[in-house]
Amino acid sequence: MQLTNFQKISFGLGGGVNAIKTDFFVFYLGFFYLSVVGLNPLLTGTAIFLALIFDAINDPLIGSISDRFSSKFGRRHYLMMVALVPISISYLCLFIPNLFFDNQIFLFFWLFGFATLTRFFVTLFDIPHRALATEIPDTYEDKGKIMTLREGFQAIIALSHSFIILPFISPLLRSETNPIEWINIGAIGALLIVIFGITSIFGTLKLIPKLSEVSAKKSINPNNWREIFRDIKFALSSKTLLIFLGGSVLIQAGWGLANSLTFLSQIHFWNLTPNQIQNFVYVYFLSVVLSWIITPRLINIFEKHHIVICSLIIIGTFQSIPFIFYSLGILTELSSENLLLFLAFNMIFTSTFAYVSLISRESMVPDMVDKISKNSDFRRDGSVSSVTSFCAKCMSGFGQFFSMFVLWLISFPSGMEIEPSKQQEELLGFFQGPFIFIIFLLPIFVFYYYPLTRAEHRKIKLN
Repeated sequence: MQLTNFQKISFGLGGGVNAIKTDFFVFYLGFFYLSVVGLNPLLTGTAIFLALIFDAINDPLIGSISDRFSSKFGRRHYLMMVALVPISISYLCLFIPNLFFDNQIFLFFWLFGFATLTRFFVTLFDIPHRALATEIPDTYEDKGKIMTLREGFQAIIALSHSFIILPFISPLLRSETNPIEWINIGAIGALLIVIFGITSIFGTLKLIPKLSEVSAKKSINPNNWREIFRDIKFALSSKTLLIFLGGSVLIQAGWGLANSLTFLSQIHFWNLTPNQIQNFVYVYFLSVVLSWIITPRLINIFEKHHIVICSLIIIGTFQSIPFIFYSLGILTELSSENLLLFLAFNMIFTSTFAYVSLISRESMVPDMVDKISKNSDFRRDGSVSSVTSFCAKCMSGFGQFFSMFVLWLISFPSGMEIEPSKQQEELLGFFQGPFIFIIFLLPIFVFYYYPLTRAEHRKIKLN
């Protein structure tokens, strides 16, 4: 299927809905409730984890419903339209907990409730959008290109969001800050979500007649709702998908831990200010551009699972180097500016190959849909995409929960009145650095056994 440049851009911008939510949830939500609202780290981690588990359970259901949904707007676009306004409202509510409560239990349920609602409605938009990405391309290489487009736009939008909100966060990092002062940060995110969502929906409406349709017999109705669970069971019968899921969930667990501790370790372990951290956004932008350029070229030459394995080795190495150099005393003489440059240099490698790994794995999903669909009477793009999303969210949530468990384990202080000890800061640096490489050794082993190659995929398409 050929897309115009306008359709490509519109499709890519749809990734911004999930990107805005993910950027704040991964890097700032835990920090906000732990350090600003003053919620206990174990309660913070538990609320975020439970919200993610509830969201993950919805993924396969929404994916299968999306596959079997029939309307004049096609299988995907109607669900995307319904989701936008509720996303913005629930997202904004996350920033006003102390208007109503100052009790730990009430704050816990406020965070859990609105994090769950935000995630649910983002999923209602994002799963159909992900399914579009698996329907549009045809060849092994084209699937890499369309996923590069989607993930590239998501990365750029997430980075732009951080770049915009960090100057707002900087003056708020003081002990007497009222959490309601963060409402502008929530308003920015909510507005951007609506803009990107509307642009994507209306910019891709003309694709609807070209997309696959579901027959009346297969469409969702009260008489065949059990088919939703059969779709999920059918997808999980694939050995290829199970190996992919095994490797992917371990990667997501590692990133869930690393990302949740990133902002905290930059503030406390490396003693950086939000304005200094803002400079890393330029590094992330460069990494996105580099991954955008090199990933399709790598996919044209190498097997996708080999790219994932090599990327994880590179990521783990450069994720560990800063802490190792710190432990050896090599960084003690560095000025603040040189430390920033040193961290940025390592970040170029970790970020670039994080995106390379992500794009390669995402482009493997439509390959697996093709393989699974060859033994089926209709395509289950949404079901397969949602199963992969379900597993990724579960383990990413576990990683986020584990990060809060680590903070509780090392007695890291909540609120902004008490400073952590040097030992607590060093443990924070270890868990955000070398420990991630240890976790990544497991998915490296799993992806070694991934069986779907370029040659096999071409045979599937020919048949």
